[in-house]
Amino acid sequence: MVTKGVFSNGVPYIRFGEGKRALLVFSGGPGNTLPSSFMIQVAGHFKQLSKLCVVYVLARKAGLPEGYTTRDMAEDYASIIREYFASGPVDVMGESYGGLIAQHLAADHPELIRRLIIAMSAYRFSEEGNELDMKYAQLLSKGKKREALQTMYPLIEGNRITKAFMKLFMGYIAPLMWSIPDKPSDLLVESKAEKAHNSKNRLAEIKAPTLVICGDKDYFCPVERLRETAAGTPNAKLVLYKGKGHMNIMGKKFDEDILAFLDEKGS
Repeated sequence: MVTKGVFSNGVPYIRFGEGKRALLVFSGGPGNTLPSSFMIQVAGHFKQLSKLCVVYVLARKAGLPEGYTTRDMAEDYASIIREYFASGPVDVMGESYGGLIAQHLAADHPELIRRLIIAMSAYRFSEEGNELDMKYAQLLSKGKKREALQTMYPLIEGNRITKAFMKLFMGYIAPLMWSIPDKPSDLLVESKAEKAHNSKNRLAEIKAPTLVICGDKDYFCPVERLRETAAGTPNAKLVLYKGKGHMNIMGKKFDEDILAFLDEKGS
């Protein structure tokens, strides 16, 4: 069962899964749209994780002021952990954009995090990735859903037939289901924060055991940058999936690797 809610500071979330441990997932972006019930229940998003964890997927609050940074967003998450999760420590996974925020949270508030997963993310995104997200945010903030989704074509993975189908889906079907944030300006604020983000000099401050997990063909995360992220974090290890990109990394193996990391001794 998937339940939806909003924390007292305005951050929306969805909750699902079973188990005694909580796993907080900071969602991707730009934009504060959460995964749909379809993605969770039918498509099997987090299927293995949700069998052993109560998963909370957090977006960002609406109405972000101009100049709001990924570090500011981390403070929003810190206040949630203190208020709703007994000040932790909790397990945290930052996905893509959420991984940028998670790095600041771990560096600024080590007492709140037990174990950290940086998934499909690094200390800084590639220049191409930043530009793609900026174009996406600009178009979607104007209500141009089809054009916004078409900017994501470089992220499509697979053979020729798969790519052709996905382009058709994203160009004509997905726009019918895609939502625009209540405050479209949030897209622009988040994309600017993404472009400004560089946490390389903060990695050494992260004390929690950390897993950096990504595909070696990720459009946003060059392999060398992933290696630097793991090497710069004191207690981190890197897991790379050969031939995987930004959009096809998640699945059974991904969930199993996350669970194995969370269950490692010394936690």
